[in-house]
Amino acid sequence: QTCTRADSKRTGRHTVMLDEFALLAGTAANQSVPSWALGTVRRQSISFATGFTDDSTQVHWVQSHAMTGDIRIHADRPSLAATDRLEDLDRDTLILLASVEGGVATAAWADGVMTWADWVGFQPYDKYPEAGLMQRVGDCMIEISPSRIYIEDWRFQPSAPGLLAGLRLLADVDVSGTERPRAGGLVIAGDHAICSVARLTEPPERTRAQDFVRHSRDPVGALRQVFGCTVDYAVKTDGTFKIVSSTDPRRETVIADVMSDFSKTPVSGVLRQRIFDNPDVIARLWRIDSLEARVAFPLATPAPSDRLAWLEAEADTLVVPHRNSAARARTCA
Repeated sequence: QTCTRADSKRTGRHTVMLDEFALLAGTAANQSVPSWALGTVRRQSISFATGFTDDSTQVHWVQSHAMTGDIRIHADRPSLAATDRLEDLDRDTLILLASVEGGVATAAWADGVMTWADWVGFQPYDKYPEAGLMQRVGDCMIEISPSRIYIEDWRFQPSAPGLLAGLRLLADVDVSGTERPRAGGLVIAGDHAICSVARLTEPPERTRAQDFVRHSRDPVGALRQVFGCTVDYAVKTDGTFKIVSSTDPRRETVIADVMSDFSKTPVSGVLRQRIFDNPDVIARLWRIDSLEARVAFPLATPAPSDRLAWLEAEADTLVVPHRNSAARARTCA
């Protein structure tokens, strides 16, 4: 349905890679969050006030200047091959397939607190409505809910310097050239990307996707409706983005089209992307929220010189990957 590979030679207009637009535009950024929050993190764990810790759910978060993309896949979610038929699955399996999360949102920052709004996601409600009290040291970012009901431990993922982008989906363009409003977003941070495209028909308001499938007389049809929203997490390997995690497991390992077949439109700040994997949609229109080339994503953070000296002096007994840790931290500062 979305974010799968296209062939740029089939387009009828001049198209370019998204990072080429960033180079041409210089810096086009709605800067909101601090620079140390930019990039991609994977959740190490979430601990709740009850004393329970979940370290098995697979969670990825990609952050641009003012857009967040995330995906959350629980450990019990079944794996499916592209050829597997939903009709062959029992209701319990269908429910598990719908019990995932992901989407994109607008991020804001004030006084050490990050907030999110305008979620477009797989679940038709905001499961985590609280703000996040954020702090970072090295590759570790800690998020604490203001109510202290949970704390999350996030770890920044390695990436070569590259594109930082946040695009909001405005509309699909059908074969007749008609623009039809569509919600969604694309967030790219170097070697990592999350793309979310909303379903055309939502379940009843605030009904969880898994409950919609659980109580439906036609659970297969209900899951198909739920799968009308896709959230894909893709990682660049050998220069190509491939989906490694998706709300629809049949999409995993597919090549992701998150960089190619973009062209300018007459409207400032709006790009058109040619689409080939949907017979009803020939293009999508995206509004640039942020678009910046050659951004670095360091795993280290600044520290006082005396603390770096202590780290170096005690490096033989501390778990430090390299003796030159202090010099590396100064470079990243």
